[in-house]
Amino acid sequence: MHELKKCLYPLLSFLFLLNVSNAQESKYWIFFTDKGETGDIKPEDVLSPRAIERRANQGLSLDFYDFPVNQSYIGILENAGITTRLKSRWLNAASAFLTPHDAAWVRTLSFVKSVEKIASYELILDEPSALGAIMSCPEIEDAELPSRQLSMVGLDRLHEMGYSGNDVLVAVFDNGYLNVNELDGFKHLRDNDRIVATRDYVDGDESLYHSCEHCRHGTYVFSILAARDTALGLIGSAPDADFILLRTENDASETTQEEDNWVAAAEFADSMGAQVFTTSLGYFTFDGGIGNYGPNDRDGNTSIITRAADLAASRGIVVVNSAGNSGAGGLVMPADGDSVLAIGAVNPCAEYATFSSQGPSADGRVKPDISALGQGNFLIFPDGELRRGSGTSFSCPIASGLAACLIQAFPNATNTQIYDALKQSASQYDNPDEFLGYGIPNASLAMNILQSSIGEENQLFLFPNPTQDRFAIIL
Repeated sequence: MHELKKCLYPLLSFLFLLNVSNAQESKYWIFFTDKGETGDIKPEDVLSPRAIERRANQGLSLDFYDFPVNQSYIGILENAGITTRLKSRWLNAASAFLTPHDAAWVRTLSFVKSVEKIASYELILDEPSALGAIMSCPEIEDAELPSRQLSMVGLDRLHEMGYSGNDVLVAVFDNGYLNVNELDGFKHLRDNDRIVATRDYVDGDESLYHSCEHCRHGTYVFSILAARDTALGLIGSAPDADFILLRTENDASETTQEEDNWVAAAEFADSMGAQVFTTSLGYFTFDGGIGNYGPNDRDGNTSIITRAADLAASRGIVVVNSAGNSGAGGLVMPADGDSVLAIGAVNPCAEYATFSSQGPSADGRVKPDISALGQGNFLIFPDGELRRGSGTSFSCPIASGLAACLIQAFPNATNTQIYDALKQSASQYDNPDEFLGYGIPNASLAMNILQSSIGEENQLFLFPNPTQDRFAIIL
């Protein structure tokens, strides 16, 4: 009897551990086969007037990706005890925590196309730090001034012409925006109601400004994009645009990618009519581990976040993302997307910043697409002080602001035309490489390219706008 107990205890322990292991939940995407009947759904049922106008300007109509997920499928899952977390109309999917047994059962359902485990990631975020030596550029007058962020790409000229993002809606995806509701640099936005919506997809509320003390990365990025603080000498790349501020990243855990947060935020921003997405977050895969993406998956078609970013572009949105700070280690996702404008970094002398992620994509496409100042950038801290920092997080809002200003100048241009103009205007368009992609864009040249591409060769540009006693005209 004692011998039987000795044998039985290890067996029971093994079975207990096996059951615990089988009961452990992981997050999955559940993809559905169809959306059921959609004939009665009208554009105004799923999109705001601003979103409908954006589609109309680009000749896009309501399609499969705009229809909501079939609610009856969600009901069947939830009646079986599976709580869905977020639902994606673009992916025709829902995310949920499942045990391996649950996942196996869900795969047998006739309306389920596939079930995919959500991969683990390492978050890449830029925090201002010691800059090290920045090469002196004596031939560049404003090399060590905040204005270099604009002048390098010609945004100062666009601002003089009155193109500073007015009436363009930009969605910002980040980890939080500490004190943006109080800082002087954003007062002009508050006074003019230019922050039109906020959402927190981490905590599930709309308090983005005090969500957590370490949620300040979004404040840095947003200051480069939207600030107007003459006392500090900092003007953002598109300071007069309208903005949606979205918190999608949970800094409490830097190893699990919250892909569904970004997807849900992107679909909300699309429905609001956003014309530009700017994301200074990126995710870099581990080389091993079950369910993780590998380096070869940076092909523009594999990761959930990349697929969603490309779908956003198919809605007519200019999707801009940091290339990453991995140097020769390669791109972060979703910068690998074929419809995502991936932004590399240069120093004030317009030379490659050695931390900037190099391309190409896994399938051989030119990446990054273009580059902007990302070393020694000036940015506003949550305490209101102007400091400097480096990273492709800080080159990204320069490029997205430039896109917003071009959209203001050419409101009927498609997002593809904006992409093409930025690339074709860049400094090494004829000879792209894995460091800067097509190079540093030139705003004035991009304007000329857009004039030609949309058939407005005879359009006149008057600046400054509004004028005072002196003005200039560009043909």
